[in-house]
Amino acid sequence: MELEHNIAEWIPQRPPFVFIDTIVEMNETSAVTRFTVNDDCVLVNDGQLGLAGLMEHAAQTCAARAGWIQRQHSQQVKMGYIGAVKQMEASRLPRVGETLTTEAHVLQEVMNISLVECTTRVNDEVIASAMFKLATVD
Repeated sequence: MELEHNIAEWIPQRPPFVFIDTIVEMNETSAVTRFTVNDDCVLVNDGQLGLAGLMEHAAQTCAARAGWIQRQHSQQVKMGYIGAVKQMEASRLPRVGETLTTEAHVLQEVMNISLVECTTRVNDEVIASAMFKLATVD
């Protein structure tokens, strides 16, 4: 079930640096998003989204969950920062026209620091995974 929304309400990034097209699922501890890679994407080179683009898409999935929670509490969406990326693995880079589906699951959350596990798929193929340590600031 896709949620109807304006992604700009939940993440601080703005075009051309938005790497989420659709919110599939959102709750207190997880998020699922989609992004279709296109030629106009700033991190596409030679018909593929680079590793930085894969990481940014996953990080924005995490940010969308945090922004959704903040909006549920009538707060402004806060800026977030990647403090660390661990165990990043990518079996391949996605090609233009492919749709990424990323699942983010919070493993730990203390104050404004979150440890989140992300898995990115194209169809049923897992193409990337990582653990992010993220911080939000007022």
